[in-house]
Amino acid sequence: MTALVPLEDCLAQALSGQGPVLSEVVPVTAARGGILAEPLVFPLDTPAQPEALRVGVAVAALDLAGASASLPIPLAHPIRVLSGDQLPPGADAVLPAVGLETLAGGLVAIQTVAPGEGVRRAGHDGRAGAPIAAAGAVMTNHVCHVATMAGLEVCHLRRPRVRVDLPDPRHQAFIEGFLTALGGKFVAEAPDLLLRPSDDAEPRLALAPGDTAWLEREGAMLVLSVPRRFDAVFAACVALAMPAMAALTGAKALTETRPLTRKIASGLGLSHLVLLTRQDDAWVPGPAGSVTLAALAAADACAILPPHSEGLPAGAMLAGIPLNFPLG
Repeated sequence: MTALVPLEDCLAQALSGQGPVLSEVVPVTAARGGILAEPLVFPLDTPAQPEALRVGVAVAALDLAGASASLPIPLAHPIRVLSGDQLPPGADAVLPAVGLETLAGGLVAIQTVAPGEGVRRAGHDGRAGAPIAAAGAVMTNHVCHVATMAGLEVCHLRRPRVRVDLPDPRHQAFIEGFLTALGGKFVAEAPDLLLRPSDDAEPRLALAPGDTAWLEREGAMLVLSVPRRFDAVFAACVALAMPAMAALTGAKALTETRPLTRKIASGLGLSHLVLLTRQDDAWVPGPAGSVTLAALAAADACAILPPHSEGLPAGAMLAGIPLNFPLG
């Protein structure tokens, strides 16, 4: 039997010299799930002009100094505003209805107001040049929303071209969803990453589960051979496809470090995939090297124990990769 290749060695030979793919300009409305190639920043002060935070009359606060019920101050040209309206030039506050009275057919102020009161100042939500998201971050729903509200129309993404050719439609659909969350763009020709079924029945990779998975380079293309069992399919996605997509996008795996509620046992010589479930501020680990559909449905994160490990004791700190947002 041929000795199994450590996971780190497989990744090193496949990803050596691999740089991120070229960036492309994508409308913000179509960028959800993509990996940013350049930082996203506020193009202008947002809001660009002061806005009313409440209903009332736009005023210059210093003009109302000393105003009271016994000393009302007439408002020569009162401009009523609603919440969200831009303030007219010269106004720096919004006087609410309780501070107004009608006297001799005109509005008067019967209370003072401080400069900036009832107002969202220019740049309150974000100053021009302030960061929205860093390069390598995922364009999540809320980042897309912030970018749109800030007035951005396009962004620069790295979207590796991916092709998945698997005989099992369930595995095909699962992996396509997995790669979509990593910023992949599916193509029929010239992919950066091709996933195809593994034809090698002999174990090759020191990974549990997933010992018949393999990642290698064929010319300019990365090729991931995917096992036929679902648990090994998932292991191949986490251990091989995720690092490949990180290299192609320039992103990094996100981690959450928490203590273990119980020990994990694993054998020497193999990298073991472990599913993790959040419990308060800790991880509840599943069995090392085991993935079931029920366990995956309940899991929040996963980790790969290195081959030199013999497991971890209860209370040990473990960095888990979140399943919902693994890169960013």
